[in-house]
Amino acid sequence: MTGFIELLAAPFAVCILIAALHCYMGLHVVKRGVIFVDLALAQMAALGTAVALLLGPMLDIHPHVHENAHSFYHDTEMISKLQVTDESFGVDIDHGQHAYIHEEGEAGHDAGVTHWLKKNFPYILSLLFAFIGAVIFSLGRFRDERVPHEAIIGIVFVVSSALAVLVLSKAPHGHEKMEAMLVGSILFVSWRDVLSMLLLYIPLAIFHFAIRGVLMRISENLREAESAGIHVRAWDLLFYASFALMVTQSVSIAGVLVVFSYLIIPAACAIMFVDSFLCSLLMAWGIALGVSLSGLAFSAWKDLPTGPSLVATFGAVLILCIAIRLLLVRFFSGVSKQDP
Repeated sequence: MTGFIELLAAPFAVCILIAALHCYMGLHVVKRGVIFVDLALAQMAALGTAVALLLGPMLDIHPHVHENAHSFYHDTEMISKLQVTDESFGVDIDHGQHAYIHEEGEAGHDAGVTHWLKKNFPYILSLLFAFIGAVIFSLGRFRDERVPHEAIIGIVFVVSSALAVLVLSKAPHGHEKMEAMLVGSILFVSWRDVLSMLLLYIPLAIFHFAIRGVLMRISENLREAESAGIHVRAWDLLFYASFALMVTQSVSIAGVLVVFSYLIIPAACAIMFVDSFLCSLLMAWGIALGVSLSGLAFSAWKDLPTGPSLVATFGAVLILCIAIRLLLVRFFSGVSKQDP
């Protein structure tokens, strides 16, 4: 039992951090009607990582495993730690399939900024591509809505997905990288990953708390915000840029599908039952917490991939919430008919 808890402790902490910020952003996304913005930004970030994987050997850049587990590279310390755990709990781990081992001697030849750039090359390109997506989304909101904002977001997602497939088809082990891009490697995270995510998410949370009023007005009623003199495109740029920072970090660990699930499904479930933003946020957090714990435990217990297990659990919870909502609607409509 102790080994089971040790195995899931760091992944569960990462899930909680992802839920803390993604549930809040998800409520804004649902209210704005830009459901696939997270998926599109995540795919843009993944495209940046794919480009880095392709260009790395050409530029003689060989990023090693580091604390943020950027792009599909697993923490070798965690992998060695799980060599004992997988025998106890049946977790099937391919210790060499995704690990990108770096020869420590090579790092000694680089120094200062050059070494830092080489070390973080995939993350830098991932963040750059996500920022490009943020700029496109902020400029792609047309006042006459001839082209819906969601259409722009969908186009960016489709094109970036196709480009990622093309790029990874020319990269070494492209199929494995593509799978990791979708479902991530959350079971392999360490406490250093938790700390790095915390150091980013705390400033982002403070930033969004400071500007919550303006963002809420835009999300609730765009026309009214424009009439009040709010520069919507400028605030959208800040919103999507912070989104890009958040998504780049979370996608590198959890994958595109898991990140999208944390953003949309808890928010959608909460909005079915409550109207208040604060109540919706609290309910979304509760749903994400329960899914994180049950999904991770089910994955380790049944020896299933962690990312798909979390997404499937989110899907089951969504179906359950829809069923409960329908039952409540029928019950209260029946009560109202019986009243004189």
